[in-house]
Amino acid sequence: MKILVSLIVYILLSECSLVSPMLQEGHDPQFVQIFYRYGLNELDTFHGTYQKDLVINGTIKTTMWLTTREQEIIATALENYRFFSLPDVIYKRPPNVHVSPDHGLQVLRIKYNGKDKTVVWDFPIDIKNKNKYFIESITQLIWDIVTSKPEYKALPPIKGGYQ
Repeated sequence: MKILVSLIVYILLSECSLVSPMLQEGHDPQFVQIFYRYGLNELDTFHGTYQKDLVINGTIKTTMWLTTREQEIIATALENYRFFSLPDVIYKRPPNVHVSPDHGLQVLRIKYNGKDKTVVWDFPIDIKNKNKYFIESITQLIWDIVTSKPEYKALPPIKGGYQ
């Protein structure tokens, strides 16, 4: 009876997503958790998803987790670029500057080693901003990792573009 109750509780918790994704899926533990939104593209390793902006065809979502090695590479970059010391707002576009299309604030949240930090910025970042290099280096590394993964390569190509 005890085993049956435990099994029912586990199933219910699994269905409610209260059980860690690491227990639900066969993937590496996510010791570096990332939420990165750039326009309509979104990496969310808290929940194991990636959303790709297909432009004309909307968006598409797939399962995506980072390997231990990918997380180690990102963790090294976070330390080298002092991510957790960056200000919460890197750059806010002046009201007289307009970008079209405006994808809104870019967001990078990282939870690692007991720290949880969210940084936001408007695109493009002013070239004079002292934190431009740091945030762009980290996000480019994440982008390079995402686009090299088989899950990303299996997604349909982008059709169209933004002007």
